[in-house]
Amino acid sequence: MEKRNFGILASISWNSRNWTGPASADDLKRSNYAYVKENHRMMEDLNFAYSQYPPEPDGTFIAYTPMFNRLPSHIESKYVEIVFFKSLNHQLNQNFIVGFYAFPNIDNCLRKANHIIYEQYVDGGISGNVRSKTEHIVLFKNPILISETIVTSCQYLPAGKKLGQQGFNYLHSENVMRILDRATFLNPSDTRLKNIKFKFLTEFKGI
Repeated sequence: MEKRNFGILASISWNSRNWTGPASADDLKRSNYAYVKENHRMMEDLNFAYSQYPPEPDGTFIAYTPMFNRLPSHIESKYVEIVFFKSLNHQLNQNFIVGFYAFPNIDNCLRKANHIIYEQYVDGGISGNVRSKTEHIVLFKNPILISETIVTSCQYLPAGKKLGQQGFNYLHSENVMRILDRATFLNPSDTRLKNIKFKFLTEFKGI
């Protein structure tokens, strides 16, 4: 069977407040992204703020990754069922997979939900570029440490692929399940994570 791009591992800037509000001054200063340094703001700030601020009318919440500004084509991402976010913790100088949006819609969009904080997060007519139902969004209490050595030995990426400092990687179904296995091992009490993993095991078995 042809390997499909079943998931994406995409990079975002580090937010010491768990992406539930404006990044700290230190986060902005130490970000790897030129846009963040030049503009003293990051669009990723609210990626996991779904319990603090109102969702969209359809029950989704919007996230942003600069990597989706240059996805090659929607054809390559049409089968994607989960977007994992990785970020470089500048305090530890280590990369972590911090959470995910499952069963996502990937496209530029503008928030319709109303809150004053959302006015800070509109750039070039967009508020974000990936969204999921709030029940399909998970921030790991215990994130997954990754490095070039780890992703190779644990087979988190397709064979022959390397982890970039910035950017994104397409994942096959077996890579997605290995990451979810590690996530549930590190976060055994996360019921939402368990439920989503079970959904993947039952609905996408054999893909």
